[in-house]
Amino acid sequence: MEIPSLELPSLEDSFLADPSQFWHNATAVRIVALLAVGLLIATVWLFRRKERSGHGAAIICLVVSIGLHVAIIAFVPRLSLFFSGTADGEPTDSAGMESIDVAVFAPEMDDSSVATDDALAEMLSPVPDGDSPDFVTSIEPLALPQSIASLSVPIVETKAVAEPTPEPINIPEPKVPSVLASAKVSSADHATTLDDMLSDWLEETLSSEEPEEQPEVVVDQDVDSSTNPASMDVAEQPTAPQRETVRQEMPQSATTQHMAAANQGVPIESTHAEKIDEDFASRIGTAKFAALRASGGNADTEAAVKAALQYLVKHQREDGAWDPAQSGAGQERAPLGLSRGSAGKRAETGLTGLALLSLLGAGHTHQFGDYQDNVYRGLAFLLGKQRADGSLAGDASIYAAHYCHAMAALAVAEAAAMTGDEAAMEATRRAVAYSRSTQHPTTGGWRYTRGDKGDMSQLGWQAMLIDAAVRSEAITPPHSMQRGVARFLDSVSSGSAGGYACYRPGERATVTMTAEALAIRLLTGQHVSAARVREAEAVLLNSLPGKTAGPDNYYQWYYATMALHQLQDDAWHRWNASLQQRLLSTQQRDGSWPDSTLWGGYGGTVYSTSMATLCLEAYYRHTER
Repeated sequence: MEIPSLELPSLEDSFLADPSQFWHNATAVRIVALLAVGLLIATVWLFRRKERSGHGAAIICLVVSIGLHVAIIAFVPRLSLFFSGTADGEPTDSAGMESIDVAVFAPEMDDSSVATDDALAEMLSPVPDGDSPDFVTSIEPLALPQSIASLSVPIVETKAVAEPTPEPINIPEPKVPSVLASAKVSSADHATTLDDMLSDWLEETLSSEEPEEQPEVVVDQDVDSSTNPASMDVAEQPTAPQRETVRQEMPQSATTQHMAAANQGVPIESTHAEKIDEDFASRIGTAKFAALRASGGNADTEAAVKAALQYLVKHQREDGAWDPAQSGAGQERAPLGLSRGSAGKRAETGLTGLALLSLLGAGHTHQFGDYQDNVYRGLAFLLGKQRADGSLAGDASIYAAHYCHAMAALAVAEAAAMTGDEAAMEATRRAVAYSRSTQHPTTGGWRYTRGDKGDMSQLGWQAMLIDAAVRSEAITPPHSMQRGVARFLDSVSSGSAGGYACYRPGERATVTMTAEALAIRLLTGQHVSAARVREAEAVLLNSLPGKTAGPDNYYQWYYATMALHQLQDDAWHRWNASLQQRLLSTQQRDGSWPDSTLWGGYGGTVYSTSMATLCLEAYYRHTER
């Protein structure tokens, strides 16, 4: 079957083609900075002269110097430099630990961590390391016959204000299969009938296939829900632009094999799943529902995921992006008592990456599933935003840039791993090369600019990007980067068994960083001792979802859920029960989760909904190691 593939755009970073790129060029910014300082020195020298004839020239130099300084302050930090920081005595986030949670878009920092002028001048400007054999020292843009404009994705102008929230009474309940609809009603014997409901669900979805031989079937590549034997109907899908209609042979034996295996309770993978890495194979076909049943998911969690995905695609822009303004992102609520300058206000690529990760996590790609067109347009948007140096940060501020890059790049890498799409694989190579250029050569960490020593919050996204890129076979294992990740993880570990983790070396351990460190160790194949696991689990179980004071922290829950799912022990069962109870009870009628969470003001409803959805997809998103 022919399948649509993305086309990587030719990248153009010339100042003449796009004047806004001037302030992204480190050399140009250095020249402007040196000129401003030189004029200021000249001003002082002219004023100190005894002759008054030079005072007029001094005033001119002073005015020009001030103008250049204002330009540097206005454009280089992207308006967010002076609005991030930390303070002593912030409130803690867990019982039994003196800890501080970390923002997904702008974690706390102290005065010593503010980037220097040189670091800001070199922001997002990679310096290839010729000593490392893992990557080539430069990346040439692809010379493809078509540009991103050939995708025929209409570009819409971003609205300055968020969409008004619709009245709940006017929003219909998402349509779900009859088994799922009945499962949403509480009953005393719910737990005992779960297996029967899932079996009925499989029979209901599989029975929709024709048992008779079908020598030829016309498949629309934009909306192809019939390709997945376990897919659910989606109410009122938006009409997708037609790209291509192809024909495929479908032998009867394939259908018979699926039906026989389903009736025997044997999890098998769809034809599509055979092409992807084993870590993502449980997202597809009957293997998905076998993993769901085996690891603690149920019909209620899948109904919640279905409703959430419908909400996300409904709020996707025509150009494929998810809009921070329409999502309500960038609201400053000073979580933990700190103002971070409305972080996330321009995190367009980051939010788009999170929404795509939610769709990919449920098995939907641009070549397979119910949301092919939505994933296609989202990936096309990201590829169109990727700069020549590989960065996917977009227009995000300095304190959101590396988060946005890693989140967007992880979505592209997972798409590459699940489909083998060559454009996605090339974009992944570029993205990892950019991450390599910004990794600290000694500590192995990442933070806000190249040269920063790193923090644990940033490390998690970058480590998952590297793992997905390797699994996609877009790159060979980058051993120097992987050793750096392991080195940084060790530097932030504490506790008698090393089970705790802090934000930066030498700081207090936190619940969020402990969860993130444990998840990264488990998901990237590191050996984790039983003692370290027990120590970390004790911390996480003291902060069960919905059982602690303060707003919900989906960022913490995301990493804790991924980590504990890998363990499948008593701690996982306790965590999973609390997680389901809290998330299912707080989901809105339109499928979203509110932005009233700890960091929801910065990311809006797209952030909150995506993170909650990723938690509920944990049963099959990553295969158990």
